[in-house]
Amino acid sequence: MSQNHNKVIIFDTTMRDGELTPGVKMNLQAKITISQLLEEMGVDIIEVGYPASSQKDFDEVFNISRIVKNSIICGLASSNLNEIITLAEAIKPAIRGRIHTYTPVNLKNQSKLSKEEVLATIKDSVSLARNSCDDVEWSAFDAPRSEPDFLCKSIETAIKSGATTVSIPDSLGLASPQEFSQLLQMIFNRVPNINEAVVSVHCHDDLGMAVDNSLIALSCGVRQIECAINGLGARKGNADFSQVVTEVLKQGNYQLEINTSLMNKAAELIFQITGIRKAK
Repeated sequence: MSQNHNKVIIFDTTMRDGELTPGVKMNLQAKITISQLLEEMGVDIIEVGYPASSQKDFDEVFNISRIVKNSIICGLASSNLNEIITLAEAIKPAIRGRIHTYTPVNLKNQSKLSKEEVLATIKDSVSLARNSCDDVEWSAFDAPRSEPDFLCKSIETAIKSGATTVSIPDSLGLASPQEFSQLLQMIFNRVPNINEAVVSVHCHDDLGMAVDNSLIALSCGVRQIECAINGLGARKGNADFSQVVTEVLKQGNYQLEINTSLMNKAAELIFQITGIRKAK
């Protein structure tokens, strides 16, 4: 797979995970304004919503898919096949669309499901997504707390089934940079087909480590970072977009296609819509 190994892909989830911020709601007009600014900034992937969760989210993903021309438009679905079909429908108008699907891989509290069943679910859901769209991202939900052998097998299965990006989320924001880096190194060392996909991270800020964890991931081989403007997101939020971009550029050895002169404008726009200021 030909990819520029120094390019860092920016995946923005301000409108999807950002809407999980307590008290935050964005209407269609707000999301159109945000997505147009993100596109102008050069954001690679814009995650708009979760189409199967509500008609509102479906309409937002569908309408923004018709408007945005350069960025990839993405929505989220679980590994439920109907959710994936709904998402495929929502991104249909997009010039470049992505299906993002996730499967919980921490089976410690899910004794009802066998490992074989979960691997079959990953295979079926990712295959269905790939039949509907060439660009498929699969997330290993709760990866840091899952059993290492099973996590590696799950990632291998997702890539074999057609995932072009695999995301390793610190879903609960509990990993330290050292722990997260060890987890990623293990994945890169042990998943045989890991080089056939782009590896992404999605870090939450519960311990204030989201940006640090996102940056340390790059030295392990990760090439996509998921972030949100003003650090919006569930609980304490996601890695802050402008902090991630600024820190990646400081390192000097990575390419980013973000117009940084618009970052303050984006932070201000999100503040106006949500009342939440950028993390200092």
